[in-house]
Amino acid sequence: CGGRVVSMRDAIKCTDCSVWFTIVVGCGIVALKRWRAGFVCVLAVCVGSWPLVRERALTTGDARIGEQVVMVGSFNMYPRNEFWDADMKTMMQLGLDVLVIQEVPTELSRGIRNRGYLEGSSMPYWVHRGWVKDEVSPGFVVSKYPLELIGPDENDALGSHQLMCIVRHPDGDFVVGLMHPWSPRSVEKWKEGNRVVRAHVEQVGRIRELTGLPMVVGADLNSTRGQYRSRRLLRSGLSPGKPLMVFDGGSFPAGRPGLMQIQLDDIWRTDDVRVVSWGMLDLTGSDHRAVIAGLSFDRESTGKFGSD
Repeated sequence: CGGRVVSMRDAIKCTDCSVWFTIVVGCGIVALKRWRAGFVCVLAVCVGSWPLVRERALTTGDARIGEQVVMVGSFNMYPRNEFWDADMKTMMQLGLDVLVIQEVPTELSRGIRNRGYLEGSSMPYWVHRGWVKDEVSPGFVVSKYPLELIGPDENDALGSHQLMCIVRHPDGDFVVGLMHPWSPRSVEKWKEGNRVVRAHVEQVGRIRELTGLPMVVGADLNSTRGQYRSRRLLRSGLSPGKPLMVFDGGSFPAGRPGLMQIQLDDIWRTDDVRVVSWGMLDLTGSDHRAVIAGLSFDRESTGKFGSD
């Protein structure tokens, strides 16, 4: 993600807890009958909080009786993760249906592609996004169910960054993607990463128009929810998976107190996908926390999910 140094400006601007703290301060000002100052404070918080709360569910929904819940994980494994095998085994023991992995260490990448690492496991199917110039590691989607790779537009110069596939789930197909733009180690890298996000957004629109299927994207945007990259995803029809009323810190850096973390990682979804459970998991070798969500799909969009 660009190291373990956290931008405090981003933390102050985009951490959910800071929003609630400012709201409490504003209410305190009102309670002291500083009406004008309180009104201005509350109004400023409401305006400033909009990028953080926009299109987010308040809480997780409840799974309906007989409803099929699909478990999806997204994890930036960290390319120099010395404990990649233990972390991978932990993720595979969670009963996930699909796992999106960014920044895959070299040995794990070789193991999956060339050495049958996933053979005989609970998640034997995989698709792969290869190495990208100036980016150190590939990405994978692994699954319990067969996967059909959706290639990028052949005219897209940034197609090598993209990974989208159809999951052939027995209760209905859906699309899963991986999104991981360049780490913003410089102004130029930030601009290039933004170009990658715009290319992803265009691909999301093409695939939705082509398939009409529900879509889930495991993303480490290397930016927080109030910033440009999240706003572009929102305009594409994707919504963040993390509910507003989940207070468990951010996804980066792992191992820090919640107020010192920011939410770089999430599972984004189209409006025909409902989040029924959401959480994060600290693993041994990564500087990111893994995101895990239970998802319910709209039967009408898939024609199949759920029971009669």
